[in-house]
Amino acid sequence: MSEKKRTETSAQSAVKDSSAFKKFLRLSRTLQFAWFAGHVTTLVASIFCFISANQAVYRIAWLGVIESFGIITYQHYASKSKATSEQKGLTPQALLQNGDVLYFLLALMWFITPKFTLALVPYAFFSLFHVLIYCKSILLPEVFGLTAENSKVVSLIANFVRNFNERCMYWVGSMELNLFLFLALRALLWYPRSWIILVAYTLFIKIRFENSKYMQATFAQWRVRFDGAVSHPSIPPVLKRGYGKVKSLLIQVSQFRLSKPQPAAASAGSKEHSQKAN
Repeated sequence: MSEKKRTETSAQSAVKDSSAFKKFLRLSRTLQFAWFAGHVTTLVASIFCFISANQAVYRIAWLGVIESFGIITYQHYASKSKATSEQKGLTPQALLQNGDVLYFLLALMWFITPKFTLALVPYAFFSLFHVLIYCKSILLPEVFGLTAENSKVVSLIANFVRNFNERCMYWVGSMELNLFLFLALRALLWYPRSWIILVAYTLFIKIRFENSKYMQATFAQWRVRFDGAVSHPSIPPVLKRGYGKVKSLLIQVSQFRLSKPQPAAASAGSKEHSQKAN
């Protein structure tokens, strides 16, 4: 009798495995899965790249970025195939306000320029959370029938995403400003193509500042820290005056908009980077 039960259990398990495999194959044919695969490639290749500093793995990581951001950008505009260019948001200003387009163009730049491994850090963080969200919301429920109600793994993923996703966006803003300082140093040391990269990345930071509350918060934090440091009595007056001039110049530059109308005509809302394949 027990032998019969074991046979039945094995048969049921085989049917379940077969069913899960078929569901996975069906899911793998979707564009959203290709988007997910791009993020997995980015995440895994980035980790290996940080460990081994392998040139081929570095390029593979950027191919994963280009795939995932390219797909989400395609989906965003392909869904409006019958609309005019203006209705699709294909005007230069509208494209610059789209965070996915901006990160896609930046990834293309990193792919064709000399290796700079630190540039992968923000993308690796993006990929980590997008992989987790996809697993929690689609892969585990649809293929294995696991949800937060019946699986501790899904529940842990959901809690992690809920607690750290927003914080991650602020961390990324800070990382991107730190990367700007690294790029400025590389330019001063005349690394290959460093000045071209610095100019392009400066434009990226400027546009992100115009459209991202996370980048604006990062600038505000840095300003408070620098103000506090420069106000110390030990700082020479000439440095304080120089800092004041630089700060005034940056404020003036911030009022000139690349991706939006000038402040008087600007709309109140700002479009944040949100990347979730549909």
